[in-house]
Amino acid sequence: MKFTVIGGGNTGQAAAAYLSSKGGECVLNTRDERKADIINRNGITAEGVINGNFKVNATTSIGEAVAGSGLILVMTTANGHREVACRLKPLLAQNQKILIFNSNWGALEFKQVLGEDIQLKNLIVAETGAQLFMSSSKAIGHVHIGMKIKLSVSATEPEKTQPLLDEISQYFPQFEKASSIIETTMSTTNPVIHVPITMLNAARVENAQPFLFYGEGASKSAVNLITKLDMERVAVAKSLGCEIEDVLTGINSFWEIKHDNLFDALTKNEIYVKGMGPASLNHRYLTEDIPYGVAPIARIGKLIGIETPHTDALLNTLRCLFGTDLVDGGISFCKEDFEL
Repeated sequence: MKFTVIGGGNTGQAAAAYLSSKGGECVLNTRDERKADIINRNGITAEGVINGNFKVNATTSIGEAVAGSGLILVMTTANGHREVACRLKPLLAQNQKILIFNSNWGALEFKQVLGEDIQLKNLIVAETGAQLFMSSSKAIGHVHIGMKIKLSVSATEPEKTQPLLDEISQYFPQFEKASSIIETTMSTTNPVIHVPITMLNAARVENAQPFLFYGEGASKSAVNLITKLDMERVAVAKSLGCEIEDVLTGINSFWEIKHDNLFDALTKNEIYVKGMGPASLNHRYLTEDIPYGVAPIARIGKLIGIETPHTDALLNTLRCLFGTDLVDGGISFCKEDFEL
């Protein structure tokens, strides 16, 4: 099968190396000509859950990247989903499949953009409930990869989910069927974790002070705030007809080692604890996880009549710190979006 990975960041390079290690033909699409040149010359060297050097074709042409592709993996941050959907719309062929990683309403945005083309071209548009890869990089084409052991997936048309999973199971045995894209996106725990920790360590971040994001930044006060936000996330999802796991249960489902409480799950996990904190407030933990993660919880709550006082309070504080564009941007909803 030919795979296309859109997004040449750490997780995009990890995905390309992983698929190549599984015997897949993989094309990596990046806007960075220098990055494409380095990867074409040197391949991608991976260590961690996979080890080796893997030949990957990298291109700055999205048309070249998706032509003849069996599965298109979208590995951009959430604020790139709509743009990618718009760029892909005229390029997509019959029966192609798109999988957006780390959800954040990505499949819904693709559905909004592609519209009737999904039916006319018999496309499958799906998303994962979290990021599969935990990836870091010291140089272009060199990645250290960790992977979760289980991940939920849903298509915009739920009846298409299992056929997709059956087709790609040899490459992604970690995937499990979710009930809908509401479940996959609302199950995402990253925003309710990343935003509070980043905000409560804002001085460190703004001063570019090196610190371990979870190992030093996840204080008990931060975990207390995470827990309160998480209760509201779960309540909003339940009102939409989705029973989702709380953040501790979700984290424990990803990894073989389990923890009894959220503080330990964040500060004692070998993969989490080594991660460094952001060196700038212009970081996806804020620029992605506020407008596409935390803010939608409150936005949907208002739409369907569920109170979210702790989320509202956090967002008001963030408006004071960063202005309204970051907090009030992102995806827009109407009630019809939840009639899936």
